[in-house]
Amino acid sequence: MAELLLPIRRVNGYLRRATSDSLVRNSLYLMASTVVTAGLGYVFWDVAAHSFTSRDVGISGAVISLCSTTALLTYVGPFAMLIERLPASEGSSAWTAVLVRACIATALVTALVTALAVPLLRTSADYRAFFNAAPPVIIAIVGAAAWTLVNLLGGAFIAARRAGRLLLIQTFVSGIKVILVFPLAAAGGAGLIKAWVASSLLGVGVGAAWLVPGMRLGRQPNHRPRRRTDATTGHRQVSEQPPRHRRSAKRYSAFLRRLLGQHLTSVGGAVTPLILPVLVVLRLGATQNAYFYITEMLGAAFFMVSPSVAAAVFAEGVRAHSDLRSVVAKALRVIMIMLAPPMAVMIVGGRLVLGLFGAPYAAAGYGLLILLAIAALPDAVSNVAVAVFRVTHKLEYSAALNLGILVVTVAGAWVLMPRFGLEGVGISWLAAQTLGAIASLPAYRLVRRPVTSGPLSADRGGELDQTRPDRGIEQLIDLAKMQSLDRLSRRLP
Repeated sequence: MAELLLPIRRVNGYLRRATSDSLVRNSLYLMASTVVTAGLGYVFWDVAAHSFTSRDVGISGAVISLCSTTALLTYVGPFAMLIERLPASEGSSAWTAVLVRACIATALVTALVTALAVPLLRTSADYRAFFNAAPPVIIAIVGAAAWTLVNLLGGAFIAARRAGRLLLIQTFVSGIKVILVFPLAAAGGAGLIKAWVASSLLGVGVGAAWLVPGMRLGRQPNHRPRRRTDATTGHRQVSEQPPRHRRSAKRYSAFLRRLLGQHLTSVGGAVTPLILPVLVVLRLGATQNAYFYITEMLGAAFFMVSPSVAAAVFAEGVRAHSDLRSVVAKALRVIMIMLAPPMAVMIVGGRLVLGLFGAPYAAAGYGLLILLAIAALPDAVSNVAVAVFRVTHKLEYSAALNLGILVVTVAGAWVLMPRFGLEGVGISWLAAQTLGAIASLPAYRLVRRPVTSGPLSADRGGELDQTRPDRGIEQLIDLAKMQSLDRLSRRLP
């Protein structure tokens, strides 16, 4: 009996540790969100594969990828900046103002980029057949903007270390998408796209009306903004600082540089799997893209782990002012533990899983699936490295790293697809990720020394204000308070 109780106690201990450690907890929520989204996505596309022609599935997947890509190209920078800046504004009206401004501005830019992209893609016969009237174009624009808002709300949840709400909104969107595909099946291939757009719009409504207000991170009822005045005279302090407009210009310039760095880093890391279906349609046709799209969707099981953990590392690093080495070491352990099962399942039984969508899917996609599984290992190395670069404000290196992986993957796939078919995409992806892992090794040298970063030091690149000694003391006091609050929050259930 005692021998049976010991493993149970160990499991309970692991569960308590997972729920009390914010890094592990948020990583698990992010991975759970990907698992649920992928699982419901399998149902959605399985219904599509048996209810629609391969051509309809291929062009629908390409249009959804187009909308997702244009959204990604515009929201990833603001997404990262929300994670960096929102923690400093919790409990004040600035939190809500930052989130609302980011959502409105980014959604408008997404709509504009999508509208500009459609005429360019009409040079392809497959895209021209779909975008043959104004309503399909409007549907694509609205869908891209809605998907942008869903992801920005998710960024707010990650910044608040409430990734459970990200799981809720993603589950809601994916579930509604599956439900809507049945009544919209009569619309042909356009029904798949309409189901995706409608579910995204409903997800925005649920997030804005329920999930975000429920966190209560905006202005509190009894909140009063603090005013710094001289303790003895009661007058505002006068210091030898540059004029306010010059300080504002410098801060605005620094903000734009960080926004651009975060944006390019995120674009390079996330846009690759979204742009590849578009290239497959242009290079191999819509039918081959149906096989590629389903296989890539299954391959997402490999690539959900390390990005989720890396996002949690970033969210922890900008808050905690702690030893980055322990955070990175813990992250790598979590990745290795969580990555092994899906890799083993797909390598051994991937042909059977693809066969659920039809024999042609298994025949055309299994080789690609194996290559994607192997590429997940170097991808994990570079993803954690990018999180380190973000925390340490080495955004030039992280942007160059991810954009380099993107360029090598896309260029290699374009060259190799005519000769190797879909496996040419996998070969290119594996080669690019391997080169990226080698190039990311300098990031792991940065974790050997203490790193000070976070909301307090974000505007100054992590440095204290040296122009005013009293301001430097204030920053040190605020830093100590935040460290104490962070340790306390980790002990709370």
